[in-house]
Amino acid sequence: MEIISFGGPEPRPTGRRRPVVGLLVVAGLVLAVAGEPRTAVVASPRPAGSTAPGCVPVGWAQSPSITLIAGLALGDEPGQGLDRCDRAAVDGPWSVIVRAPGGSLGRHGAVVTFPVEAPRTGRPVGVGRERGSAAGRAITWPLAKHHARVRGDLAEADLIALATRTRIVDGRPVVDPPAGLTVVASVPLRPPTVHELRYGAADLGEQGELGGGLVYTGVSAGGGFEDQLYATVETQDGPPLAGRPTVVSPVSGGNATLAWEAAPGVVAYVGYSGAQLDPGAITPLHRLATAARVLSGSDWQATTPTTADQLNEPG
Repeated sequence: MEIISFGGPEPRPTGRRRPVVGLLVVAGLVLAVAGEPRTAVVASPRPAGSTAPGCVPVGWAQSPSITLIAGLALGDEPGQGLDRCDRAAVDGPWSVIVRAPGGSLGRHGAVVTFPVEAPRTGRPVGVGRERGSAAGRAITWPLAKHHARVRGDLAEADLIALATRTRIVDGRPVVDPPAGLTVVASVPLRPPTVHELRYGAADLGEQGELGGGLVYTGVSAGGGFEDQLYATVETQDGPPLAGRPTVVSPVSGGNATLAWEAAPGVVAYVGYSGAQLDPGAITPLHRLATAARVLSGSDWQATTPTTADQLNEPG
């Protein structure tokens, strides 16, 4: 499986600016748009609600020279664009997504995150020479004068093995997975940007099952999203999308999202806020996702998205 890196573990560039890379695969379509090099963080954040450019694009990485700026549109109208821009995300906690054979988004895998807060509760477990703490499906342990966490649905022995094989390079976690597990992406825990399009459920003709509220799509880096899938028990498998597994959950949702891994380390989803989630609501979410149109960079900009500067905390 392909490994996508958002700038680590290699040393961060200094002086000469490198180009960026992104790749999005949605419902079997591949979209990559060439673009200019961009810095990872804007030094002077613009006021919330501005439409000025400069946010790190979805799928940001260091090389080669490809930039992805994209979204998912529902129906004939592009919807109302919103760029949830977290200009400090790249300098915040980082996550490494690990999968077992046959794993998919939020299934048969784990997410290693560094740094995290020290645990307040939990059962003591050994992590190499350190004393870690196990709680729920997560293990937290001291690492590099801070704490790291591995969370997933793997056996506890596998989570501990991942913890013992994690080191810190240039302030970011690097995992040497044991046999049978694969690193698929290294991404910021908080997505640097979330490209979101909003619609009225009635405008899409889906008010029957979804209620009269909001329907939206999102595309972002998936480290924090997947970590939250492992943190909540309110998840269920959704219908496959062009052969790709999907998961239904409250992560990044009002009432629920139907999400899938568009590319390693990149998550796409369709969500809604209206009627309470029941089995009948999953069918229209899947129908909308199946018919979603992939937007190119120019298509996305044509929505005249509003840029909202914020912390894109997972959840």
